[in-house]
Amino acid sequence: MTKLVIIGAGPAGRFASMYGAEHGMDVTLIEKNHIAGKCLNQACMVVCALNEVARHIDDSQNMNDLGIIQSDVKIDYPKICEKIRETQKKIRKISEKETTSCGVEYVHGTAVVDAENMRVIVNDDDEYEYDKLLVCTGSSPFIPDIKGIENAFTYKDILKFKEVPEDLIIIGGGSTAAEYAHIFSSFGSNVNILCRSQFLKMLDDTEAEEYITSNLLKNTIVHENVEILEITPTSVITNTGEIKGKVFNATGVIPNSEILDGIVDININKAIEVDKHLKTSDENIYAAGDVIGGIQSTPVSRMEAITAVRNMLGEDVVPDYSMVPMTISLGYDVSYLLGYDVSNIGKQARTPGAPGPGSFWYTLSGKVGFTKEVVDNDKLISNILSISPSSNVAISYMVKATKDKQTVNDFENFIEIHPTSDVIEKLAEYFSRYE
Repeated sequence: MTKLVIIGAGPAGRFASMYGAEHGMDVTLIEKNHIAGKCLNQACMVVCALNEVARHIDDSQNMNDLGIIQSDVKIDYPKICEKIRETQKKIRKISEKETTSCGVEYVHGTAVVDAENMRVIVNDDDEYEYDKLLVCTGSSPFIPDIKGIENAFTYKDILKFKEVPEDLIIIGGGSTAAEYAHIFSSFGSNVNILCRSQFLKMLDDTEAEEYITSNLLKNTIVHENVEILEITPTSVITNTGEIKGKVFNATGVIPNSEILDGIVDININKAIEVDKHLKTSDENIYAAGDVIGGIQSTPVSRMEAITAVRNMLGEDVVPDYSMVPMTISLGYDVSYLLGYDVSNIGKQARTPGAPGPGSFWYTLSGKVGFTKEVVDNDKLISNILSISPSSNVAISYMVKATKDKQTVNDFENFIEIHPTSDVIEKLAEYFSRYE
């Protein structure tokens, strides 16, 4: 029986451990912090929880403006954080039970890799020999070389706030910056986003950026092409002046690759280098997830880790990065695609969002979002950008259909749920009828 040791019990490591155990491997999963990793304990699910509160506030204010309810919503931020922690604790228990029920040995402690003797030492005491080692140690906040950067907090500190800041400065122009801008502006903060270059440039869509800043980020000013000179405890000094507020560093992440430093090849960006099978420069050590760089996505991390285990079991498989659905969680989800098969070459169509669940009461103000699709010459969807309440669910299924070579003509007999605010499939039907 192959002995597999996995370091890191986030989504990548945990799902890989279960897959390996279910396929006959002797699996040990090691984690020094909490099971379920950064996603549950510091990042994705924290954003999910806070965003649901922010959306409730947004909806309440909108209905007040329409005159259909009278309410004065007030939040208790420490209580929100307390309940998030309680929920995380419950989910951790479920995750651990799910993992160990597959036959995985779960070990809590700090791991050190002894590659020469093919073993992992935990807490300077316990030893776990391996035939194959999978490193899924994730990433941590990137700390840029800016004077006074120690005065900025990161996503790790969000649940430590005692109150909602009156003024918030977010350094960074990606999805994390946008998500926390939406959350805290909805909570009542005045937000300034400082971008080194373009805001949300991964969308590659000026209309989407303008829609987001105008309709989904209230009390928020976006500053592009800004040079930050210094961060003080109460402000940021830029090349155009000083801005007051609490400072949040959202400039990205850096791989936690230190555990294999000097053992395998690590690139200039601190990512563990792997081949197409997720194997490192040591033939018995694999790596997956944020620690290898690439697309920062929980589903991608899971895919990579399971692919690595499948290769350990003798298969010859590679991760599929052809078309990856992504989303930014704001008042509406902003869903888009990344990957080497994503293209804007072909016939394009755009439609406003549809009134439905999550958008009906915004119809009178015209804030229903929009969706764009591109269809190539083979009538396959090659790109999607959708701003709507249901886009983060619908886009995943459309990607699956495209990967399975379902053309827009195959949507002629598609029956959707009604009512729905999804228009992604409606655009596919449009192409099937008129193109």
